[in-house]
Amino acid sequence: MTPAGRRAWAAAAFALAAAFASWNPLAAPFGLVVGLVSLVLCIRALVQGGARRVASAGLVLAALAVAVSGLVLALTAGVGRDPAGDPVVPGPGADEVRRALDAAAEPTRPARERARDELEAAGGGAKAPADEPGGSPAKR
Repeated sequence: MTPAGRRAWAAAAFALAAAFASWNPLAAPFGLVVGLVSLVLCIRALVQGGARRVASAGLVLAALAVAVSGLVLALTAGVGRDPAGDPVVPGPGADEVRRALDAAAEPTRPARERARDELEAAGGGAKAPADEPGGSPAKR
């Protein structure tokens, strides 16, 4: 067998390895890289003129492996997936968040009120609205 014929068989073997690795999301990156290398090897084998049928079959197989690997990687990454539907981990509702924030603010409420009173007594503080304990964010 000529060196160009051996290159064609090697390129076809790489294409077969890429095809076997292209369907699995964990092996798809390997399939993509090996498929691209196999494409280059198959083209070189075709240019050098050795075992054209084997190199052509390897070229087609490598192109399919690259396409399938890219598709598998894209689908694994979520390309084309509809984000609508129920979330996997539901977030808290607005009332639940408000209760949690109020509960977290409760231990510091006396200190904040005392600081606000001292600031007002010094003449430098703006009066906070009665319905909002800390005043508006623009006035804080």
